[in-house]
Amino acid sequence: MMKLSSYWGGTEVDKSDQLRVRSFESHSVQIEIVDFQKWKEKNTDSEIKIGSFLKVEDGNDRSIVTLVKSFKMVEDSEDEITIQNQYNGNFIINTQPIGQLEYTSGKPEFIKGIKNISIPPNGVNIANEEDLKCIFSNTDNKFVFSNHLINNNIEIAVNGDKFFSKHIAVVGSTGSGKSCTVAKVIQEAINSDIDKVNNTHIIIFDIHGEYSRAFPDQGYLSIEKKNFHLPYWLMNSEELENLFIENNESNSHNQISVFKEAVIKNKIRYNPNIKVTYDSPVYFSLEEVFNYICNKNEETHYIKDGKELFAIKNTEVEVSCTDFLWGKLSFEASSGNSKNDILGSKVSSKNNGYHGEFPRFISRLENKMNDERLHFLITEEKEKGKKYSTQDLQEIIEKILGYKEKNNVTIIDLSSLPFEVISIVVSIISRLIFEFCYHYTKFFEKNDNPFMLVYEEAHKYIPKINEARYRNTRIAVERVAKEGRKYGLSSMIVSQRPSELSSTVFSQCNNFIVMRLNNPEDQSYVKRLLPEAVISYGDALSSLEKREALLVGDAVATPCIVNIKEACPTPQSDDIKFYTEWRSDWKDIAFSNIVKNINKESHNSN
Repeated sequence: MMKLSSYWGGTEVDKSDQLRVRSFESHSVQIEIVDFQKWKEKNTDSEIKIGSFLKVEDGNDRSIVTLVKSFKMVEDSEDEITIQNQYNGNFIINTQPIGQLEYTSGKPEFIKGIKNISIPPNGVNIANEEDLKCIFSNTDNKFVFSNHLINNNIEIAVNGDKFFSKHIAVVGSTGSGKSCTVAKVIQEAINSDIDKVNNTHIIIFDIHGEYSRAFPDQGYLSIEKKNFHLPYWLMNSEELENLFIENNESNSHNQISVFKEAVIKNKIRYNPNIKVTYDSPVYFSLEEVFNYICNKNEETHYIKDGKELFAIKNTEVEVSCTDFLWGKLSFEASSGNSKNDILGSKVSSKNNGYHGEFPRFISRLENKMNDERLHFLITEEKEKGKKYSTQDLQEIIEKILGYKEKNNVTIIDLSSLPFEVISIVVSIISRLIFEFCYHYTKFFEKNDNPFMLVYEEAHKYIPKINEARYRNTRIAVERVAKEGRKYGLSSMIVSQRPSELSSTVFSQCNNFIVMRLNNPEDQSYVKRLLPEAVISYGDALSSLEKREALLVGDAVATPCIVNIKEACPTPQSDDIKFYTEWRSDWKDIAFSNIVKNINKESHNSN
């Protein structure tokens, strides 16, 4: 008779009369409890349960590790049901192989996949704590932020290099603990065993303004704190047009034409020693571009002494001198067949194809330039009385990457920004950091300063739908997802609606932290992306508790349900205790302060 034994809690137990292999396939192993009555007499209820691990030995120092998925009763006769309706027959345990343990010099080593296993199997054991630690805690570049859900003594270690370099997806419905999970992962990443700052570099796009509490000593950029400035001249052509031009207007092609002409000429004006293009991140004056377009809208000409001149009083300037258009001019109106009384000649607009073409465009430009909410983006001054220049690009990048104050984490608070601007900000910063990493890698032939971008609520600005207003953000983030790894740039995609997220971005993620998902569409979408061997885990996605998650990916020894460790400190994402607060005594509200904040006023203003 084959020997069936178990080592649990330090004691060998002979289970040869209790467990045996019923069937063995590459994706499924059935194990039979031979005599359930004897099993109940000799074992506790916690010996085998859903989620436990068993070992199927082959007698050659190798064991297949299987995960208990389900069980069923095997009724051979009516006698197996007693008067008390107590079952006395056999049970079949359905398990799924997850890998194998090989013993070298008495020490186990876990290997993914199943190979070199002798047939028939020689025994069945319950995996002991030492085995589980070998499976889940023994890895290169050990990085830990969770414990096993069934056995909280087992830390789940992932390979840190594989985890951060191959893109991470954190998904879960609201209230499932996503923000705390993200915070815990980043806190562990920046945690250093030495007294000095380590070389971690993480940038968080904080949609709800909740991460500053979790990282009080790190970089925090916010328009509320007036320390976040992202000048308009960093935008590429599509981002500029997306902000200032309405593509659905009938003359949008003319708007794009005159805007492009003005921007390129002004970039050349301020950067004569740089070969500039429409997309170059170099300084240009938005005010002068605005004047140029206004002048083009009103421009008229007249002829004097055979020369075609701008129709303005007191100054004779040939129309070929376009630099004259950077200042605000007052043109004489077209006089038809009559002579202008001041200029003594006919004034005409026929040689200006843009005359009267842009009243709505000019109004929109003016509104954007005067919108206080966009001051961080539209202003031409980095300090009072001091304008930006192209040389400020280095300082801007250093600040975003945390190098101005030597911060491991930079939180970019987007909670106060107009929604239509959030996607532009994400696009600009993602593109800038990608370009920086690309050129860093090309220059040094490697990137020993890798960065990670954390996209909170990613479905809001990287959606699946192909709308024009999200196009630039999708291009920038998809480029990070597809090419960033080669240049030391990784990403963490965080979303409560993965089914609404760009499939290109999500499919590039190789590591998943899947928390509770209530929406059936999201559940189905995530299940389709999971490896075939762990699809059955998807059935548990709607029943996970807060901070419980399915952890799966290249960095994980084997997929498992985990309990995420508590972040310390936590983000400002606590659930409001409605009923508790409602049952407390009446509380007065400082309405004046709240209204002032709504109107962006200072609480100390008179």
